[in-house]
Amino acid sequence: MKKYTNSVIALFICMLILTPSTVYAEELASMPTFSVIQPITGAALPNENLSASLITRLNTYLADNLNNGNIDMQKFNDILSSGMVSENAFFANSVFVGDSLTVGFSEYCRTHDSIASDTTYFLARVSCSAKAAISRNALTTHANIMPKYKGKVQFIEDSVAQLPNVSKMFICFGMNDLTSSTPEQFVSDLQTLIGRITAKTPELQVYVISIPCVMSNVNNGGLSNKTIRSTNLLLQDACVQNGWGYINIAEHLMGSDNAIRPEYSSDHYVHENSHAYQIWNNVLKDYAFWEITK
Repeated sequence: MKKYTNSVIALFICMLILTPSTVYAEELASMPTFSVIQPITGAALPNENLSASLITRLNTYLADNLNNGNIDMQKFNDILSSGMVSENAFFANSVFVGDSLTVGFSEYCRTHDSIASDTTYFLARVSCSAKAAISRNALTTHANIMPKYKGKVQFIEDSVAQLPNVSKMFICFGMNDLTSSTPEQFVSDLQTLIGRITAKTPELQVYVISIPCVMSNVNNGGLSNKTIRSTNLLLQDACVQNGWGYINIAEHLMGSDNAIRPEYSSDHYVHENSHAYQIWNNVLKDYAFWEITK
């Protein structure tokens, strides 16, 4: 009987691998939602542990865990019927909000195979900050750094509310905030911004991306690798308290000195190149795996 079961599972997984995956499932089955917190370790994390293929990892997980009795048929079927066994289905109907780092990731997604699909949106602009986004002068004094939607500068919460069927938000600010704000002030501003966004889009699932590290010699106002680490710890706590996900990209980019590895820097300052954004892409897939399976 076990041999027969193994054969059925093997055949089913082969069918999954051979069947072309869609950009996203048009009708997603009801699945429980989670808020996975990727812990801050205080050390550089090895990138070789990141899988480049989410489909392969999910198929292996399903086959191995069902065969070993670690998941039951119900969970097996839930994951399959969700349409999430795909490279980018988890990121469909989502929006990435942020500053120049998110602008860079959007460019990477536009020119590379990535987690982005036709329903993955980007609301980001160079020099934007959480502080500017919640300012009463956001659309006047700060209009030149506010993200645009359909060519129009408006409050981020208004732009998100206009996105069709958006259900997830991945948000990454901090680089511009920390030059003039304390870690505590920035985290407060970010929570205010997220609160304004979710007030207009109440069912939105929120995922906070850690502030990436910078070059070792960067010390611009309050922006340094020391303050970035302390801020990321505060962000992690805020995510736990608010039920948001926390995605630790920073430690996959850093070297032993807690600064960004030089091969990931595009300007020897704070900005990143395509090699860094490939790490972003793989960390996001890793996060999706844990959300889908746990």
